[in-house]
Amino acid sequence: MAKMNEQAIAGINNFNPATAPLLSQESSQQPLYGKQGSRTVVRETANALQSAQVREGMIEMGVPRGLAEQLAQDDQRIGKRIYLLDNSGSMNASDGNVLSDDGAGRMVSRSCTRWEEICAFAEDHARWNLAVGTPCEFMLLNSFGRGANGANVVPQEGRDFVCIDRSIGDDSAQLGSLDRLLKSNGPRGVTPMAERLEEIRLRLHAEAEELARRGQMVFLTIATDGLPTSPLSGQSTSTDQQQMVSALRRLCAELPVQLVIRLCTDEDAIVQFYNKIDDELELPLDILDDFASEAKEISDNGNGWFTYTPVLHRIREAGTLCKLLDALDETKFTPRDARKMVELLSNESIPMRAGTDREFVKQAEKMVASSKPVFDPISQKMTPFVNTLKLRRAMKVGFRGNVLPLIFPCAA
Repeated sequence: MAKMNEQAIAGINNFNPATAPLLSQESSQQPLYGKQGSRTVVRETANALQSAQVREGMIEMGVPRGLAEQLAQDDQRIGKRIYLLDNSGSMNASDGNVLSDDGAGRMVSRSCTRWEEICAFAEDHARWNLAVGTPCEFMLLNSFGRGANGANVVPQEGRDFVCIDRSIGDDSAQLGSLDRLLKSNGPRGVTPMAERLEEIRLRLHAEAEELARRGQMVFLTIATDGLPTSPLSGQSTSTDQQQMVSALRRLCAELPVQLVIRLCTDEDAIVQFYNKIDDELELPLDILDDFASEAKEISDNGNGWFTYTPVLHRIREAGTLCKLLDALDETKFTPRDARKMVELLSNESIPMRAGTDREFVKQAEKMVASSKPVFDPISQKMTPFVNTLKLRRAMKVGFRGNVLPLIFPCAA
């Protein structure tokens, strides 16, 4: 994250992303990227066997069976996942956190630097994509190969980025390459976000026709903790911010791209800047906080009847076409949506087929009783994946769902 000057702070409040201009055509140039083996963003069309392998890979990674079915279908439309990792100097701040298993099946959170949080995030997603078979790539915001001024040079694998693809084989060697990239490129420099986004746009244009022909898209996750800057300054100005927004608008206007911005800070000015982009621009964009903060936001929004697990957070960090997952922190679910969400969270091999909502809740109670508990980041305890009492209220079933919320509104 860049240090903010007074102009930048004022610019955040006055900046209007909806009116930010597109990058000028003069910024276009011949793509630095072409099709280069593992760098391609287009996949071969999956057959039924491969789709089944994707589904089973997700189940092995802890995805509920109902949700794995949905995600396996969506995966066929994903050409590649690209992760842009912010390793600017502010990532040295020590207010990050990572989750780990305490050995007894419980998750514990420990403090770390923001960069350590990003590294854990990248390694987690690399293993995830290897397990499910989705090609992905991890690209650094700043790398030694670009020089001190972020020179516009052709990125090199192993120096500026790493590709992860199960079809290449030798998973451990690929994970090792990512580990070396992260360890040799610790926090340094500024936050030239617009320049990196333009690089990605130019690269994707080289395969735009093939992406369209196959009906595929690219998911781009930006993991960052700060405001954009120019390549030569650590101060974020309103011009820098407008250029980033223009780059996002152009990327999404011209290419089949879905965006996720994963924030690694809770500083009000930065959160406000990105939330304003999400609120005011019609972009295929989702803004996410860290795991615990996102869980609290979802609960506060009225969807606290199910447990927001690390697996659900990982899926949303990577980007998803599942509308329910996208809306978790935006709107309180209707009874119909709540029912669909329970079906997605189900691990039952036979789909839930209850008729009325009352029958559905009873079936959910039986299912929850026979299911293993999951980690709840809000209570910091292992809990059922669905709180059936709260589910009754969400679906307006029975006395607890219809009468009790009227008597005790805070219980709704």
